[in-house]
Amino acid sequence: MKKYLLLILVIATVIFGSSCASKRYAKKGLKYEQAGMYEMAAQSYLRSLQANQNNIDARIGLKKNGQRLLDQKLLTVQSDYDANEDKKTVYDYLDAKGYLDQVGSLGVELLMSERTTEMFKEIKPKYVEKIYNEAQVLLDDEKFKQSEELLAEVQRLEPGYGKTDEMMKVSKCEPIYRQGKEFLSTNMYRKAYASFDQILRGQGSYKDSKELREEALMKGMVTITMNSLTNKSGYDNVQPMIESKIRTSLNNLKNPFVKIIDTQNTNQIIATQQQGLSQGSDIQVGKILAAKAIFSASIISFNINEGRLNKQVKRGYLKEEIATKDPVTGETKKEYKYHKVNYTEYSQANKVSSSFQYQLTSTETSSILVSDAMDISADDDIHYATFEGNGNMLVPGYWEEIDKDSPRDKVNDTSYEVGVLQGLLKLKRNIKSIETLKVEVIDNIASRVAHKVDVYNPEE
Repeated sequence: MKKYLLLILVIATVIFGSSCASKRYAKKGLKYEQAGMYEMAAQSYLRSLQANQNNIDARIGLKKNGQRLLDQKLLTVQSDYDANEDKKTVYDYLDAKGYLDQVGSLGVELLMSERTTEMFKEIKPKYVEKIYNEAQVLLDDEKFKQSEELLAEVQRLEPGYGKTDEMMKVSKCEPIYRQGKEFLSTNMYRKAYASFDQILRGQGSYKDSKELREEALMKGMVTITMNSLTNKSGYDNVQPMIESKIRTSLNNLKNPFVKIIDTQNTNQIIATQQQGLSQGSDIQVGKILAAKAIFSASIISFNINEGRLNKQVKRGYLKEEIATKDPVTGETKKEYKYHKVNYTEYSQANKVSSSFQYQLTSTETSSILVSDAMDISADDDIHYATFEGNGNMLVPGYWEEIDKDSPRDKVNDTSYEVGVLQGLLKLKRNIKSIETLKVEVIDNIASRVAHKVDVYNPEE
């Protein structure tokens, strides 16, 4: 019920606000109208009616002043037509027609002369043909940008006119196509790929862009074979995990120019291809990518430090609040009594760290394409307290004997010290396992390797 009431209140507020805005704009419109400023008056009445279409004063004011404004726009069209200004005739008419439609959408009908519409129908085809022919000349002169601008105008005024769509495709694609071929001829394969890919994504197809994109990709692709990692850490189980994670991370890159290949199975693949050929398969023999780079790496160290859970029994006090009444004044006072108790603190720290280095070496030049050395670590720790009682009243301190007072007994009931202890009671009690930390370290190694290989660009 409350939700419905709130919704009704919101709707009422919006309606009231719109009504107020509508009245405010209508008053402005009236002032402009009295001052003979019909254009400003029409704008104000329009905004008033947009805020509240039930405002009769705004509707009457817009009908009167809007017609004046429209008539002025139509006179401008007439003047353009008389001066043989074809472009201005077309666009000034469209402006007038746009205003007519805008006002009409609010339920206010204005009058547009048929003569003005006839002017537009006479001039528009002539103007469209004129700029279409100009665009054709510009295209023939290989002035692609200027041609594209005119063709875009033709499409706005007369969609599907002549060969506009075909010409527009040439205007858009040809400069990029030529740039792509230039990149291809200068061994800038990644830039060439980007050019042809832009065409294919934006226009679907153009000339042999698809074939050239594939050519650029094949020539620019860094095909990588992975050597077995050298493990100098003495920790045997980690090597296959790191190898697998690096391979997966590289394969998951959304980079068409990076490809991991398995050269160890090359002979088996060739044998399978030849067998398929002998059995009448249409498989192509020899479609195996050669490795252009070799990935080699070393695990220098891999250290695991699994801490023991330390448990320490601590001494403190349970604070008891006692309310007493003054027999003389009758005023209630609070007093506190402290009871000796034990609570327990726990702590533990786990850490996994590794030193790792690698390099990506070109099989053609033996040059190092990418290399890195890294120290990666992941750790977690816990430090918390437990108490089998009302932890909200637990206070830190020290005492010698639980059943007897001593001068060395001390209650640390300051806000800071109590706050620290209360915090320990609320802290997390689960620590990340060594296996979890191992995965984090290996993931970070693989992620860093993949990132450096991904951003490597031989063309920069």
